[in-house]
Amino acid sequence: MENEKFTFKKIAEMTGREVYCVARLRIDTFVTEQKITDPELDDQDLTAIQVFLLNENQTNALAVCRLFVNDGKWMLGRVAVAKAARGQNLGTKMMAQVHEYLQKLGAKRLYCHAQMQAKPFYDYLGYQVQGDVFTEAGIKHVMMAYDL
Repeated sequence: MENEKFTFKKIAEMTGREVYCVARLRIDTFVTEQKITDPELDDQDLTAIQVFLLNENQTNALAVCRLFVNDGKWMLGRVAVAKAARGQNLGTKMMAQVHEYLQKLGAKRLYCHAQMQAKPFYDYLGYQVQGDVFTEAGIKHVMMAYDL
C-alpha cells in the first residue's frame, strides 16, 4: 500500500458501494467503537466532499473524511481509519492529499473539531489550536486550523 490514491467525490457522484463502505467505516468508528449516539449521517453529507480509500475488493473503506464549507470556512470532519488499517500512516497520507486538493481549489486554511484523543495527530500534521476545549456529541474537542 505504497501509493494510495484517495478518492474525492460528492455523495451524488458516489456509487452505492462507495457510500456503503464510507458509511460503514464511520458507523464502526464513531457509533460502535466510540459509542457516539448523535446521528452519524447528517445533512452536511449531502453537499460535503467525501474523501475515501477502499480496500482492494472494494468491500470496506480503509480511511475516510469529509470536507465542507461552513460560514465561509473549509471544515474537515468525520476522519476515521479502519481498525485493521491503523498504524499504516493512512491518516497522514489522506491528510496530505486533502491539503493538496484544497490548495488546488485555492483554499487558504482548513479547520476541524479535533477530538482530544486525536489532537496529537493534528499537532503532528502542523494544525494549531484555536480556542478552548468544548464538548460535542459527549466527547471533548478543540477547534484546530491548518494553514494550507
